[in-house]
Amino acid sequence: MQNHYLPHQYDFNNLIYDNVDNIDNKMVIKIYDSKKGKPLYIQTPELVNVFGAIKRSNYYELLLPIGGVNCLLFKNFLHNLQNKILTDANYNKKEWFNNNNRVKFIPIIKEINKDVTSTMEQTDELDKCNDGIIKIKVTDSTIIKKEHAEIGVNELSKNAKIRMIIQIYAIWINKDTTYSFGVYIKPEIIEERNAYNLSFIEEKLIFESDDDNNSVSSTESSTSSDKN
Repeated sequence: MQNHYLPHQYDFNNLIYDNVDNIDNKMVIKIYDSKKGKPLYIQTPELVNVFGAIKRSNYYELLLPIGGVNCLLFKNFLHNLQNKILTDANYNKKEWFNNNNRVKFIPIIKEINKDVTSTMEQTDELDKCNDGIIKIKVTDSTIIKKEHAEIGVNELSKNAKIRMIIQIYAIWINKDTTYSFGVYIKPEIIEERNAYNLSFIEEKLIFESDDDNNSVSSTESSTSSDKN
């Protein structure tokens, strides 16, 4: 039985919520797939880890651009997830927000701005983030692999391709000053992919440097001379 989905496979009609709980001064509503206790796992496409693992105060974070053709289905999934959460939040606003109508949603797909870059030591790759990024907080339970061996988060290579199985874990609600809420995406497995750095050679160059072709030409030339 398949235990996770590709982004285009998931039916959002199966998404359900747990009861509101309080964890670490935040209200948390866990997300499940069709029945309580069944996690919702999604496999991402290959994403380029342009910044490497970024050290925060007590955890590591990945900022992953989601531009390009290979991310279209994943980006569409994130938009649909966001729309589903917003629709259900409006329906459940009495239970989730005590009917407060001034609630700020923190988007899943984030734009590169001062809030993101102010704590970054490296900004030379920001031009790759014009289509938005997702922020992934790496936990102690996240399995990280490279060439089938487990590695530490700080061993992830900058600019390497990675793919993940992520859990759409929960909705978090912050009630400190003004209501804000968002979706916590938890990485279960991160796999760094081999980069071969191969590029195609122009056919013109192949013909110009083809020894067999030169050999045939010489033979033909010699044969023509003999006939004359």
